[in-house]
Amino acid sequence: MLRVEKAFVSYGRVTALREASLVVNDGELVTLIGANGAGKSTLLNAISGVVRLKSGDIWLDDRRLSGLPSHKTIRLGLGYVPEGRRIFGDMSVRDNLTLGSYFECARNPLSALLYVGWFLRRPSVQSNLETVFRLFPILKERQKQKAGSLSGGEQQMLAIARALMASPQILLLDEPSLGLAPTLVKDILKLLVRLRDEGLTILLVEQDANAALKIADRGYVMERGMITIEGTARELLGDDRVRQAYLGKTVA
Repeated sequence: MLRVEKAFVSYGRVTALREASLVVNDGELVTLIGANGAGKSTLLNAISGVVRLKSGDIWLDDRRLSGLPSHKTIRLGLGYVPEGRRIFGDMSVRDNLTLGSYFECARNPLSALLYVGWFLRRPSVQSNLETVFRLFPILKERQKQKAGSLSGGEQQMLAIARALMASPQILLLDEPSLGLAPTLVKDILKLLVRLRDEGLTILLVEQDANAALKIADRGYVMERGMITIEGTARELLGDDRVRQAYLGKTVA
């Protein structure tokens, strides 16, 4: 479903990605692990259109994502949960979720106001709300509450649910366990397995490499902006290089 070919990204004179390539097949849960600064977040940002490639290509099915801005990658079926959740704290839970479906990106504020009344009545929006409330019952209970008043785990659930509101074909997640208690981390990872089992394709960057590989189908190791090791999750769990560098300890 997703194919990254020799992606190269630099920030000024600093090279962040060096010909990084990976594949995520339909229905897979693939994890990307590596040390802090290895380029994992940059790769997700490049896929989602937040940063631009200097060279290389990115494909979602037969559609080329390279050079597209982020709002257009969402319209093509890519969902992104960035590091740090980035919810709208002063808005209600329900309004945060509704914005997840609003990817038309009307540039004219008046046009947006005229559009929103029709938009909120779209059957797909109501259907997606029912789906995320089934997955996250706590969000249904707190849909009128300000998002900023939720606990850290609930905010992470909201960030994932908001991305699901756009009906993505593939979901990218950047360190969803960051700052959460171990019990909440287990809940989030179980949810990702459930989403995969229900047919959603997932690319996961996770600080706990051991936990990520235990739920993944396949994995990639990134070092200094390059993909250096790849294989099934079982292969990586048994690889001496991976075990020595990443397993049994937390990686950022």
